[in-house]
Amino acid sequence: MMQPDPPILGQTPIDDLSGLRIRSIRSTADLNMAEAENIRKATLKYLASRPSRRAAPFDVVWARRLHAEMFGDVWTWAGSFRKRETNIGSSPALIESDLHNLLADLSAWARSGMPPIEQAARLHHVAVRIHPFPNGNGRWSRLLANIWLKRGGEPPIEWPEATIGAASIIRQDYLNAIRAADRADYSQLLALHRRFAGRR
Repeated sequence: MMQPDPPILGQTPIDDLSGLRIRSIRSTADLNMAEAENIRKATLKYLASRPSRRAAPFDVVWARRLHAEMFGDVWTWAGSFRKRETNIGSSPALIESDLHNLLADLSAWARSGMPPIEQAARLHHVAVRIHPFPNGNGRWSRLLANIWLKRGGEPPIEWPEATIGAASIIRQDYLNAIRAADRADYSQLLALHRRFAGRR
């Protein structure tokens, strides 16, 4: 039976392993590798070339499916909305409507002429704040925003996922930026998006 490592700062603990599909996973390192491979496949699907509006319609059904594509090889609950209250995130009863409203706002931001990178930063932040799923919300939110950029012909943000997912200065900067955005100050989060935009 796998014994997950204690969560690091800002990480949702994995307190229920009953949905784990891969019985050979015995450690957090094994789990991280399995999830990374699953996410790699979803990333290639959407970012290897510019996705169409049909492939990435940015509605609630597709947003759930994206999470399932990212984590469904590893977890049975992938793509299912969270049913329990957490210390952050919308009430479970409001997740679907909050996500619908976010995606409606996203279309309005695009029509308003807001710069694409700011649209992506705001999408990323509010998706994290809604926290729709039992786990994987940060990684889902970052890919969601990157697909939006790619669909619009913009380069995706090349997040250093291994560093953001571990105790590090970059993770602390990232969490500080998310908390500032919670207070309606997007300057730090925008700066991080610009820092990692189109890195080579």
